[in-house]
Amino acid sequence: MSKKGSCYQRIILKLSGEAFSSQQSIELIGNQILDAAKLGMEIGVVVGGGNLIRGKSAAGIERKIADRIGLIATLVNGLILENLLKKSAKVRHLSTLPIHSIVETYLPELAIDALKTRHILVLSGGTGNIYFTTDTAAALRATELNANLLIKGTKVDGVYSADPQKNPSAVKYDKITYKQALSQDLKIMDSTAFALCQENKIPIAVINIFKPKTLKKVLLGEKIGSIIC
Repeated sequence: MSKKGSCYQRIILKLSGEAFSSQQSIELIGNQILDAAKLGMEIGVVVGGGNLIRGKSAAGIERKIADRIGLIATLVNGLILENLLKKSAKVRHLSTLPIHSIVETYLPELAIDALKTRHILVLSGGTGNIYFTTDTAAALRATELNANLLIKGTKVDGVYSADPQKNPSAVKYDKITYKQALSQDLKIMDSTAFALCQENKIPIAVINIFKPKTLKKVLLGEKIGSIIC
């Protein structure tokens, strides 16, 4: 347990590209990350790039090219987040994209060293491979770095039986198993990410990261969002 009562020692936070859709949302989420770091835990942040491009739905661009552009988009967002956080905390940005003049190349050993020395770790470039989502990258990093918890920060306040924005009668699950999430084809994360977390017994918390103080509350054990375990 970390020094101020958190239930977790090391976490991976997955941010979708939506987090970078405006300066206001970036600052709100950045401040939540800084507040969480003050709890004394080790934090890694995997960034998506969907605000700039989505490989599956990029009109007129071949999928493998769109995915490569998407990997670069995560690097752009990672640099934006790094710039915001480093004004108030120690930050280390590692990427699977080997652009040495811009960002350090990701290695698990470097990442663990950064976490142990209380740097907030920014992780970009996804898995480094096309056809894999940044959700899968987050689950992979949580596994490689021995995280106690993977948090999916979205604009939805948990896991629902259907999209609550399209179906008002959708039921929210406070707690659900990996098996249920997979069998019901819930779209919170892709099946590869679920499978990795299930195999390595890493719980997933799904929260609305756009609500102030939500991240800190879930890390302190408050019943917010949904848990997949």
